[in-house]
Amino acid sequence: MTNTHDQHGAVDTSDVPRVGARELALALKILSSGNGLLLPAVTLSDDDLRRVEQDFWQISPRARVRKVAVLLRFRSFLAACRTRHVSDLIAVHGQAALVTALEAAANMRLNAKWGFNPHKMARAMSEALAAATEGLQGQPAAA
Repeated sequence: MTNTHDQHGAVDTSDVPRVGARELALALKILSSGNGLLLPAVTLSDDDLRRVEQDFWQISPRARVRKVAVLLRFRSFLAACRTRHVSDLIAVHGQAALVTALEAAANMRLNAKWGFNPHKMARAMSEALAAATEGLQGQPAAA
């Protein structure tokens, strides 16, 4: 049986534990200064990331290992969002794609050294967006 962290509470960066999409959304809201779930159009500075990490550390009631996992996943999420496949989906589908990207980032396997595979993330997002569209098409229109 393997643990995702050892008895000292260190996160295994070769297989970062899964987290809640809401935890990643909280980090994104901090980054967006409370203006909803917005991705910045420019590359973030180290100061921006440090501010998010410090604020998240103070706000989140989670255990240390969980906070580290969220912040590792958040950095990898931001890097994936700068790739063409993922950024194109967010540009086309807006908020819905951003939510599916957060869900994918919370649950996909993550090696902190290599980050998320942007093709796998884009595929997971596309599948979730297609499923949501199919679900909406099967519902009667509201009056």
